[in-house]
Amino acid sequence: MKQALLIILTLLTTMSYAQEAFVQMPILTGEMAAKIAQTAFAQAAKDGLQVTVSVVDRRHQDAGVHTIRASYKKAFTANSQKRETAEMAKGIKDGTIPEDVRYLDENILILAGGVPIFINGKVVGGIGVGGAHDSEDVRIAKAGLKVLEQ
Repeated sequence: MKQALLIILTLLTTMSYAQEAFVQMPILTGEMAAKIAQTAFAQAAKDGLQVTVSVVDRRHQDAGVHTIRASYKKAFTANSQKRETAEMAKGIKDGTIPEDVRYLDENILILAGGVPIFINGKVVGGIGVGGAHDSEDVRIAKAGLKVLEQ
C-alpha cells in the first residue's frame, strides 16, 4: 500500500510540473472538506442538534438516504448553482428564479442548508446540512466554512 501511494505521489508530482503552463484552478482537498465537516458537526453538537453534514466538490456524485441524501443534494445544488439554496428557495417563491430550475438534475434540492464553498473567488464545492430547522442547517453549514478563514 505504501509503495503504491509513493508511486501515485511521484506520478502526481511529475504531472504537476508538466502542467505548470496550464491555468490552475483551486481545489477543495480532503483535509479541507474534513475540517469543514468537523467544524459544522462541532457547532451542531454544541447546540444539541443531531444533523447530517455533507461536503462535496465538483466531482462528487453519490450520497445515501434521508438526511444524508438531503444534505448531499443541498451541497450539490449550492455547488451547481453557485449560490445558497435558501436564496434559491426565496427566488422561486417570489418569482425571480424560475421554478423549473428544480428539474435541471435529480440532485437539485431547493431547501435551505446548502452553501457554496468559495476559494479565491471560485466555487470549488458545496456544503449541505440536513436534519435541523432550515435556519439552523444554514447556520451550521456556515460554521463549517469558517475553518477556511483561519
